Amino acid sequence: MATIAVTGASGKLGSATIGLLLKRKVTPASIIAIVRDPAKVMALAAQGVEIRRGDYTDPASLENALRGVDRLAFISSSALGDERVLHHGNLVKAAKLARVGHIFYTSVIKPAAQAKFAASPGHFFTEQLILDSGLTHTFLRNNLYMDLVPIMFGGALATGTLAHNGGDGRVGFIARQDIAATLAAVLTSEGHAGRAYSITAPRPYGLGDIAAALSKASGTSVVYESLTSDAFRARLNATPIPPGIVEMSVALGEAIRAGEFDAGSEDVARLLGREPTTLQAFLASATQ
Repeated sequence: MATIAVTGASGKLGSATIGLLLKRKVTPASIIAIVRDPAKVMALAAQGVEIRRGDYTDPASLENALRGVDRLAFISSSALGDERVLHHGNLVKAAKLARVGHIFYTSVIKPAAQAKFAASPGHFFTEQLILDSGLTHTFLRNNLYMDLVPIMFGGALATGTLAHNGGDGRVGFIARQDIAATLAAVLTSEGHAGRAYSITAPRPYGLGDIAAALSKASGTSVVYESLTSDAFRARLNATPIPPGIVEMSVALGEAIRAGEFDAGSEDVARLLGREPTTLQAFLASATQ
C-alpha cells in the first residue's frame, strides 16, 4: 500500500483528512502525520499512525520527514506573503530531495500573482514552484471555508442586517469536512496526476443568498445591505474588533466584490460521488 503523508497534521484540515483516510480503510501504518510539535498528535500515534517532525522553517526536518513518502498531502502554511512562499519553497525542495512520488497541494480558487485576497499570490507562486520542480502533482484549489460563514456573518442575526462591502460578488463556500473528504478521495485513487480541481460549491452564493440562508436557519429575518469599503470599515471600527482584523475583513470584502471567489464546479461531486454540503444544510446543523 502506498505511503501517504499529511503536513499540518495537527490542524483542523490535516487531522480531518487523516481521520477520513482511516475511514477509507487505509492502514494506520501507511499514514505519516507531519507536524512541527509531535506532542499535539499523540492520539494519532495511539492509533498506529507514524508521527514525524517537520517544520516549514527547517528544511532538514522536512527532508527527513518526507523520506519514503509516495503521496503527500501538502497543506499550506498559515503564513502569508513572502514568508509563505519561503515555507512552501522549503517543502517543495525537500520533497524533491526526498523523491516524493506525488504532491497533492491545497491551493486556492483562482490563484493569481496579484489579488485582493492576501493569500492568493502565495498559492500562485507555490503552484509555480511545484510545476518547476518536475514532481508529479495535483492542485486542489479550495474556495473559502463554509465554516467561516457564522464567523463572518453571524452578527447579522442580532441586527437583522448583513451589512458588507462585497457588493454583488459571490463565493463558492465549501465545508472544511468536504475539502478533507475530497483530499482523502484523491489520495486513495488514481488518475489525478497533472490535474487541477476546483474545490468549490456547484453554484456560488451571493451575499443576499447568505442573508436568506441565515434567515431560514435561525427563523430571524436577515436582509443584505451593500456598503462601500469606507462605510464598512467605519461600521467595524465602531465595534471592539481590532484594527488589523478590520482591515483584513475589508480586504476580504473587496476580494469578494472583485469576483475572486466567484467559481462553481462539479469537481467535488464527481470526486466524492455525492453533492457537497449546501450552505442551508450546514447552517441548519450549526444552529441545532
